[in-house]
Amino acid sequence: MNVAFYNHTSDVSGAEISLLLTARHMTKAKPILFAPEGELLQRAREYGLETVSIPSYRARLTKNPLLLLVHMIGMLWAGYLFASQIRKHQVELIHANSLRAGIMAALFGWIHRRPVVWHVRDNPPKGGIGKCIEWLAGISVRAIIGISQSVIHGFRHPQLADKLHLVHNGVPLREMSDEEKKTCRQSVREQLNTPLGSQVMVIIGQITPWKRQEDAILGAHRLIKNGQDVYLWVVGEAKFREENERYWEYLHKLAGKLQISERVRFAGFRKDVLEICSAADLLLLCSDHEPFGRVLIEAMSQSTPVIATNAGGVPEIIVNGESGFLYEIGNVDELYKYASGLLSYPNLRDGMGKLAHKRVKEHFTIEKTVEKIEAIYDHIVTPQSRGGIVLEQNVGKGVSQ
Repeated sequence: MNVAFYNHTSDVSGAEISLLLTARHMTKAKPILFAPEGELLQRAREYGLETVSIPSYRARLTKNPLLLLVHMIGMLWAGYLFASQIRKHQVELIHANSLRAGIMAALFGWIHRRPVVWHVRDNPPKGGIGKCIEWLAGISVRAIIGISQSVIHGFRHPQLADKLHLVHNGVPLREMSDEEKKTCRQSVREQLNTPLGSQVMVIIGQITPWKRQEDAILGAHRLIKNGQDVYLWVVGEAKFREENERYWEYLHKLAGKLQISERVRFAGFRKDVLEICSAADLLLLCSDHEPFGRVLIEAMSQSTPVIATNAGGVPEIIVNGESGFLYEIGNVDELYKYASGLLSYPNLRDGMGKLAHKRVKEHFTIEKTVEKIEAIYDHIVTPQSRGGIVLEQNVGKGVSQ
């Protein structure tokens, strides 16, 4: 079965990394990646995936009716060109990797005449725009995959109840030997000018206000102030919006104001996330309602303990007090307490890291993710032969249950 993986942008972030991993590990379906020319297609070709370059249009959700009209016209044109390309390839199903890609694919179903699956990786919008999206999904989409129950619960229209499927993100399990971990630790710390004997916390993700990297800096300040030999790595870049650039500048100023600039490393974008996680002692996720948090399972796969906010899809990943710690959004006191405990007691840190690795191995491998997605494909394309796989299709339930 040929499946068109459709991504509306060539930029690479967490959603695109998940797409590439899923496509690379397909065992039954053959993925063909449709996207604008750029980094995403370059990476796909390096992995040996078949690609089709298509025009793009970068639209933004806005309450301004004129801008919304302009964006809709641009999206319609891009969607029409995509649908025209689909007809030239022997594609049986379209897998849209975002809401925007899904909208463009759904609007032109009358041209491509292929079943459409939406893979929703962000919390869906609310209000009038959200209702319009739900209406479109109800009349044109065969399945909606949500990466967490938090995302699934954002779709409230009764017409969508039997189309919703919960499929968590997954990662490849690549366990490093002790020697590999030692070499990795030395190499990454040398690159980031961090002493080998010091402790390191890392926060990884796009630099943007809702990721709340400031809380990690404030927590690091508390630890340093109380005599702990700790460094903070801030991994990620500010892109997509001007407010993200301003937030990037604010974080630098905050570190300077707290007089810990020499202990904070702004590392920018890094491809070697697993190596970064392995070289650190602790990973932080401070986001305001993270839809899932794939960096958590990346760190946990390397037996690196994690501390994260108790919101969004995060509680579906972490068993609080066992495979990591959860704290309330913005509560730096809680964040400091858990970080101080893990950094002060190596046995606690090691034990939690092992339980974190075990949880990823049992629930969040890329093989499990692909198996569930391919079961959805099979259910859509050949419903009469489901191979004994039972799909649960209710809000909060899915093929991952």
